[in-house]
Amino acid sequence: MKRIYLLLLCFPVLCGMNLHAQQNPKNLTDGEKAYILSKFCTEVKYNYVFYNDLTFDWDSLCMNTLPSLLATQSKDEYVRELQRLCTRLADGHTYIYEDNSDNSLDWIRPFPFKTKRIDNHVFVTTVLSTDFQRQGVQTGCEIIKIDGMDVLAYVNRYKRPYISSSTPQWLDYSPYAGFELTKDKGSKVSKITFKNQKGRTFTIESHRNVKWDIAANSIFDYKTLEGKIGLLKINSFMGNNFQKEFDALYQKIKETDALIIDIRDNMGGNSSNADYIIRHLSETPIKMGNWSSRMYIAAHGSWGYPQEWFMETPDALKPMNKEDVYTKPIMLLVNAVTFSSAENFCVSFRGIKRGKIIGMPTGGSTGNPININLGCGIYAKICTKKEWDVDGNKFIGIGIKPDIEVKENIDIFLKEKDCIIEEALRQIQNNKK
Repeated sequence: MKRIYLLLLCFPVLCGMNLHAQQNPKNLTDGEKAYILSKFCTEVKYNYVFYNDLTFDWDSLCMNTLPSLLATQSKDEYVRELQRLCTRLADGHTYIYEDNSDNSLDWIRPFPFKTKRIDNHVFVTTVLSTDFQRQGVQTGCEIIKIDGMDVLAYVNRYKRPYISSSTPQWLDYSPYAGFELTKDKGSKVSKITFKNQKGRTFTIESHRNVKWDIAANSIFDYKTLEGKIGLLKINSFMGNNFQKEFDALYQKIKETDALIIDIRDNMGGNSSNADYIIRHLSETPIKMGNWSSRMYIAAHGSWGYPQEWFMETPDALKPMNKEDVYTKPIMLLVNAVTFSSAENFCVSFRGIKRGKIIGMPTGGSTGNPININLGCGIYAKICTKKEWDVDGNKFIGIGIKPDIEVKENIDIFLKEKDCIIEEALRQIQNNKK
């Protein structure tokens, strides 16, 4: 224990200059390791919105973790152990990550394809490289192995232990969603074994610094289905041109007789973009959920005051002009990877009572995280905001439960159909009867 305290006290002398001179060193000194841990633990103590809900002593856990962090043999190993510590906070918006801003061959990056998990199988959903396409990778291919390991075993060993999660469903599905499955250092070579829809297996071996020469999906995918039913897929609530792109689609949407909004696999983004969409869906002011955040006043702390909170009930959102509001039936599709501001969208949608939510419970995490530079190219996001739905119900740590629960089906997926969309179409037809 004496060694631990000595490292913490001496760190400014050992590493203070190094933090500025060397932002992303390959290895860390014991002083740097101790400093980064102590800074993270302190920032959690003062900023983490759920700190008072922890069922264990955070200070003791941090102190007991230091020996294992000091024993790490590389920066990569250190970061993983710090991520493992962070998972104990059980919050999807509180996590550790490395700087990825320099033009390095060791950037953390994925292979050029997206995936998703259905039951205990993992499928390719998008391919963004003609080279990978030439080698046989296409939508519907199943991923069997990564580096010789069954894909589920690979995730259980190399992904799950380091993922910060508020709910079991986020932990079960987010490692396989989008580009998450194959993220690693760009220079790392991996072997991935696929099985195509005809049953043929093949393996691709490559580093991750490969050419992406097919344009990625836009923010929106839109089409009109039979019966003048619009299908709007919102892939993300990110994007500087989000509102302009939606405006360009909206005239087509207004011409439909019903609308399905699909925010499955939407991991969030800018809440103001989510608000912009919901303002087109209600003729009356849109009630928002309450939120709170911890406050700390040093003088009050010296007087022994209990934890103080800032509480706010946001003003209702103002709808768009009456002629720009969509008043026809709407269905909203969600799954376990509907997350963050996409869940805030669900909260508002349920509040305006415009239609049913269909799919599986959402990821169960939102809240405005603060970004902390821990030094040496290591950063932390720490959740600062606790939120409730418009009726005062808790959904963080639970997920938003759909009105109609429907799981995706492998057989239907491989036939290039979608059982969640089919259920939404049935509900729209039932509403017409």
